[in-house]
Formats: sequence, structure tokens, C-alpha cells
Amino acid sequence: MDKARILWVDDEVDSLKPHVLYLESKGFLVEVATNAADALDWMREHPVDCLLLDEHMPGRSGLDALPDFKALRPNTPVIMVTKSEEEGVMEQAIGEAIADYLLKPVQPRQVLSSLTRVLGGRQLMADRSLSKYQSQFRELSMTIADATTWEEWTQIFASLLHWDDTLSGAEAEGMRPMLEHQREEANRLFTRWWADVYPDWLHESHAPVDFSHQMLSRYVAPVVKTGKKTVVIVFDNLRLDQWSELQPFFSNSFRVVQDRRYASILPTATQYARNALLSGLLPVDIAKTYPKEWVSDTLDAEGKRNGFEEQLLQDWAVREGIPSCAYAKLTHLGSEQKFVRQWAQMRNHDLVVVVVNFVDMISHAKTEQSIVRDIAKDDRGFRALTHSWWKNSPLRPWVDGLAGEGVDLFVTTDHGTISVKKPVSIKGSKDLTANMRYKIGRGLDFSLKEVALVAEPKSLGLPSVALGDQIVLAGDAGYFIYPNQYHHYAGRFEGSYQHGGISMEEIIIPFAHLKAR
Repeated sequence: MDKARILWVDDEVDSLKPHVLYLESKGFLVEVATNAADALDWMREHPVDCLLLDEHMPGRSGLDALPDFKALRPNTPVIMVTKSEEEGVMEQAIGEAIADYLLKPVQPRQVLSSLTRVLGGRQLMADRSLSKYQSQFRELSMTIADATTWEEWTQIFASLLHWDDTLSGAEAEGMRPMLEHQREEANRLFTRWWADVYPDWLHESHAPVDFSHQMLSRYVAPVVKTGKKTVVIVFDNLRLDQWSELQPFFSNSFRVVQDRRYASILPTATQYARNALLSGLLPVDIAKTYPKEWVSDTLDAEGKRNGFEEQLLQDWAVREGIPSCAYAKLTHLGSEQKFVRQWAQMRNHDLVVVVVNFVDMISHAKTEQSIVRDIAKDDRGFRALTHSWWKNSPLRPWVDGLAGEGVDLFVTTDHGTISVKKPVSIKGSKDLTANMRYKIGRGLDFSLKEVALVAEPKSLGLPSVALGDQIVLAGDAGYFIYPNQYHHYAGRFEGSYQHGGISMEEIIIPFAHLKAR
């Protein structure tokens, strides 16, 4: 392993010779500079692993120069060495994201200890995570095999997402096939369990889980009726791990008072799940109530399947006795910017619901655009794209501003998505549903062993397209392919993000209630 290179900047560098020799005896390469200007010049040509920076130097102090060091090498950790314990000095240093600080006079062992924490911390955490996963693998496998409740499955899913996010480093990468196998097994068993309990639970008034069409009435309406201005952000197609990625941004201005997990209805597709969320109705009831607006779920159907969401929401608000409700759908950067500019015209409503489509656009772009496939080649890449988008979105400062207005905020989604891997052959009529995770139609030909659930649409709260229809849903990582050009389409869509079927990723989704700090 290469030796760690340290740059120590101090105007009394001659007195540090014993410290330098000690660190070199411990395997470090130590460079020295007597002022900030020389140190910056040296760092422009030579990357270092850590910077030891004296806070008080003649001329330009270390604290004054710190922003320049961070701008030049933002990922290089800085240990501040200071004589001062003044609160203002340390607050300023910490505000500039120093990794640690030492008070003069420093002892060689103190410096070594600090360097070990700063440089070895990440590797130490990675080693501990790897060790913990190895020790908990068997226990988690047993929990997966025995799970029979919604609470158990949501905890299993959370544990798997935690390890997917935590395992890092070369050795940990070797454990990823084991983690992936464990997740596949969990999804296989979850699919079987959910297909068994879902048809009954959906129609039970006291089922042990909340569903899409129940969320606004159960959790949002009671808050609005207390007189609190309320905003609901619905991120289309947001997975639970992506919400965990975004949550720290929200925590700057809000605290999470409830972070629920609810179940997207089947099919886990926007036409069904989001319309149910906004209307408070199952799709079969939406189709009956709005026969002109409801678009048949067939390949050749005309019209927008989600084109009357505002009407669904407004009618739900009337039924709930909410006098003032507004709706916005944001499909691209320009619409986000326009919405933020026009917020003053909407802020006085009792309830504002904002649908944000960007995450869904990323998942679809992975199929069509090679650069997105390369960046989001796995779930970690998908999370990173989501993080980068929200960090730079005009909606982020708008959300921070909501806290200053005393708004209660709900963050949720309509369904999640899964990276598909198992092509499943299916035959049907020409007007068969286009979605790759479920099919609705007549005369469907498929292998029962390869699908998760087969039912009459009405039994799942869904409208039929025609008499004698069936709905067939794919489970875990399956996706439906027609026999014609089977291998071409199987290869094209393998690894793409799809939704509509049964998996933990699609069904176990967030519904968070946040209050201003």
C-alpha cells in the first residue's frame, strides 16, 4: 500500500522536526511549508492525503487561507492546529469543514492519533460494516425465510438497503454477490407472500397496512383540518433508498415526525397507483365515476392516462371538506423554475399537492440513453443521480423556504421501481397492455410458474378492459417479452428499471410527515 502523504503548514516548522521524524517512522511521507502561499503552490502540483494547517501564522493565517485550500483540493481532509480555544475561531474552522483540530503544544502521538482517525476512519468503517454484515448474514437469511407480516418485510427491506449503501471498499465488493443473492431470495419470498395476502387485505377496512387510496384521507386531511398550511410532494417513481438519499437535504429545515411505509396498489404503475393516491378511490371506482376521463389500459388507447389528476384531487378535497386545494405537475427543469416563481400565487391554499416527475424520467432514460445506463448501472448509481438532481434543483431552496412559512410537509411517491433481469414469455391479443411488469387482456398464454399473480381485474379493484380479461403480474425481477424477437427485446431491456409488478422495491414506499424546525 502507498504511504500517506502529509503536508504540514506552520511558520515554526523547524521546531516540528521531531514530529516529522516520528510520523515518518510510522510510515507517513511528510512535506512541510512555512506559509499558506507556498503550501498552495506546492499542492497545485502535488496531491496530498491530508493537510495539517497552523491556524495562527504571520501574514495570512491558516483560517484565512482555509477556503483556498478547500477550493483547490475539496476532498483533502484538513486538520487545524491552533493555540486558540475561542469559540468563534473554532466555529469558523468547523464551518469550513475541517476534519479535526489539535491544540498547541501538540505531541507526536496526538498528531498520529488524529491522522489515524481522519485517514483510517473510512477504511475502519468499511471494515466494520463488512464484519457486521458477515456476522448478520445468517440471521438475516433466517428472518427472510420466516417473515409473515408487513412489519417484518419492511424491516428486511430496510436492512438490505442499509447494507447495499454501507458496504464499500475492495473487500466489501467481494461480498456484493452474496448480498445480491440474499436480496433476490427476499424478493422471491416477498412476491409469493404478497400475492397471497394482497387480494384480501386490499378490501379489508382494518388491514395491517395502508394502501395508496387511503393515504391522503388518513394522514393528510386531519392535518389540513387543524388549520395548518400543508404541502404534499409526490415524487413519481421514488424508491425507498432514494428517499433515504434525499432526506438529509430536507433535514436542514425540517424534522421528520413520521416516516411511514405504505403499500402501492397493484399494478404498481402511475395510471393506477397515483390516480388512487390523489383520488382516494380504487381504480375500478375511478373508472365508474369518471367514464369519459378514464383511459382504457390498452396499447392503442387514445388519451392521457394521468390527464385528470387535478380533478381527482379537487373532488377528493371536496369530499373531505377541504375548501382550498391546489395542484401542480412538474415535468422538467423549466416547469420547476416556473413553479417556484409562481409560488406566491399558490401559498395561501390550505393544501398544495406537487407531483414531480424527474426521478421517473431518469428510470425511463436508462432504457433509451447509453450515458444514463452507464451512470445508473446499479442502484447505487441510481441513488447518486437522484442526489445530484435534487442538490441542484430549484425545488430544494423552495422546500427550505416552506419551513420559514410554517408549512407542514408530506413527502411520498406513488410506487417504486426495480431493475429487471428475468425475461418471461407471454402471448396475447394485439391490444394487450404495453407495460412490461403486468398484462391485462384476454386469451393470455404464459407459464404459471413464471408469474407472480393471476386474477380477474375486479378482484384487485381494477376495471376490466373487456369481458373475460385477466391481469397477470410479474414478480421479483421478471419482465414480460413477446415471443416475436424475444432475444432482441430481452437483451435490450435487461437491467432496465421497470414498474407495475410485485417486488419490495415497487411496493414498499415512503410516506413522510415533516414539520419545520
